[in-house]
Amino acid sequence: MLYEDKRRFMRMMVNAEAKISILEQQITLTGRCIDLSATGLSVAVEEPLEVETVVDVHINSTSASIPPLNAHTKIVRCTQEEEGQYILGLEIIQFN
Repeated sequence: MLYEDKRRFMRMMVNAEAKISILEQQITLTGRCIDLSATGLSVAVEEPLEVETVVDVHINSTSASIPPLNAHTKIVRCTQEEEGQYILGLEIIQFN
């Protein structure tokens, strides 16, 4: 089934802090997860990151019954917003 924006999976709107670890550089950034689907997510960050960079993403859950999200991802898109933030499009490679 395809949704309005021609995606295979519905996106769930999220407003949660996301920790992004750039594996090659051993750097951790903090961003804000905007939305999430079965195969990817969007995260707003303060500085641009290179497309094709592999990063780990960690999002804590506010519910004791829902485990945190830990995923190995690849940056497939990085666009600058008017507010100066950058929106990363991340493809989930593997859930950890």
